[in-house]
Amino acid sequence: MKKILWVSRHPMNGIQMPALRRMFGEDAEVVEETRPFDSAEKIVVRYREGRFDDIIVVAPLSVLAKMTELGVQPLWSEAVICPKGQHDWETKGRFYRFARFRRIRRLALEFDELGESAVRRETDSAPASGTALRGWKRAPLSGEGGGQ
Repeated sequence: MKKILWVSRHPMNGIQMPALRRMFGEDAEVVEETRPFDSAEKIVVRYREGRFDDIIVVAPLSVLAKMTELGVQPLWSEAVICPKGQHDWETKGRFYRFARFRRIRRLALEFDELGESAVRRETDSAPASGTALRGWKRAPLSGEGGGQ
């Protein structure tokens, strides 16, 4: 029996299980880890200490990149945005359909340096809590109005 660790804030959707069974066998077991992790290193420790055969991680790309640097190549659950009625799940008003699993071998984050003006300085300070940021405005989220 293959044991797979699922790491995400969201539970796995049942539509993903048939693909996992085809990949790992009918007796494949998925252990959902919904407790938050604060680093890629801690996810890797949990994976290795639990003696899992594989891992599926839904996390920021920077976390996935660090995991590959640490020698773990997680599975990626790929989903596509689709019309309502063709979806497997909904998140924040968007409808998603599971497409497939893929293996992450490596992630490369490439950055452009933006110069000294983009760097935090010792003289920088934030406004007091509750004070509006001058020149900053929160854009309305989808479904909150805003001219649709």
